[in-house]
Amino acid sequence: MANSGSNLCPANSGHSRPELESCLLRISNDCTQCQLCVKECSFLQTYGDPKTIATEYAPNFEKFQQLPFQCSLCELCTAVCPHDLNPAQLFLEMRREAFGRGKADFPQHRVLRNYEKIGTSKLFTWYALPDGCNTVFFPGCALTGSRPETTLELYRYLQKHLPALGIVLDCCSKPSHDLGNHVRFNNVFNELKNYLSANGVKTVLVACPNCQKVFNEYGTGLTVESVYQRLDGLPLPKTDNIAEKVHLHDPCVSRFYGTTQDAVRSLLKKKGLQLSESSHSRKTTLCCGAGGGVSCLASERSRNWTTKNIDNADAQRIVSYCASCTHVFAAHSSTGHLLDVVFQPQKILNGESTEAKAPLTYFNRLQVKNKLRRSTTSGTRTRERQIGDRSGTGFPVKRVAVVMFLILIMLAVGKIALI
Repeated sequence: MANSGSNLCPANSGHSRPELESCLLRISNDCTQCQLCVKECSFLQTYGDPKTIATEYAPNFEKFQQLPFQCSLCELCTAVCPHDLNPAQLFLEMRREAFGRGKADFPQHRVLRNYEKIGTSKLFTWYALPDGCNTVFFPGCALTGSRPETTLELYRYLQKHLPALGIVLDCCSKPSHDLGNHVRFNNVFNELKNYLSANGVKTVLVACPNCQKVFNEYGTGLTVESVYQRLDGLPLPKTDNIAEKVHLHDPCVSRFYGTTQDAVRSLLKKKGLQLSESSHSRKTTLCCGAGGGVSCLASERSRNWTTKNIDNADAQRIVSYCASCTHVFAAHSSTGHLLDVVFQPQKILNGESTEAKAPLTYFNRLQVKNKLRRSTTSGTRTRERQIGDRSGTGFPVKRVAVVMFLILIMLAVGKIALI
């Protein structure tokens, strides 16, 4: 018999967030403990099914302050639930509760927090909205850093078909969202969204699946479209095709975006590829191991997710449309990004690396910004974002940029000395 709200553990009472209370009640009352989600998820195998976690939840207990950060928030549990429950939302609300109580400032998350602060700083952001602009291209942080030339090539290609297309180099603030800092996320993302709306932007073309999810869920008033959907409706650049069989990985944040998944498959087939997919694809795809910042606190669980995906690929080249996923897989297997296939297939054919790694990724983002700045035409509205430069934390964005630049110079000198 399902528990009623009055049967919840007394420790559950007194939450400051009604959203959390609603999630707890729904899971406690409606979860039948069928174990379908537990079968799929090592996190739930460790901590129990959603009903058990919800009924035992006590926010003051240390266990429940760390527990939600062990979940990748990938929503596989949501996808397989026969009762349309969303346990991942419960774990996100638990993260927000822990953060609100000052119990979620884990030092292991510092890299993610700083990554976002850099991405939303004046130094790294660039908005360029030409006259008549109602659509912008939002490439996201990971693609711009790992594949700067491809980012610029994609933007120029889209401009041929959308002459008034603008571009926004910025971070969607998903790290704050996933780490439970909903106040910062709301402040930073809403400032971005409101600026676009106030300047006549109606449509956002996103290349990053994480950004797509954020804009879809929180970008009220904006139409959000995956750039892969737009590409699939256009004549593709004339490049070589790749006649081989590859394993396609759907990012976990795209599991419920069937239209995007269809467009990706269409694009790959147009480039001559044969696709291999495991039983865990589309709606039931597996997290690459980086979702929700889980690798920071549960590195072994994160590696297990990665290993499962590598095993599912069965020694075939992995192709994905998420730069974060390709970064994770590239350390273990031959991996390419969908945009590599579209714009630089020869590199794929030759087995060349198409991905830059940190700290070069930060330098690449600055280079993309500078190239866009130099090519800006008169009449274009431009800006560098002010919010998030320090965010009250004293994080020295400019100092970090200078240090990275010096490191890159040292690396370059080292290479020259070896020649």
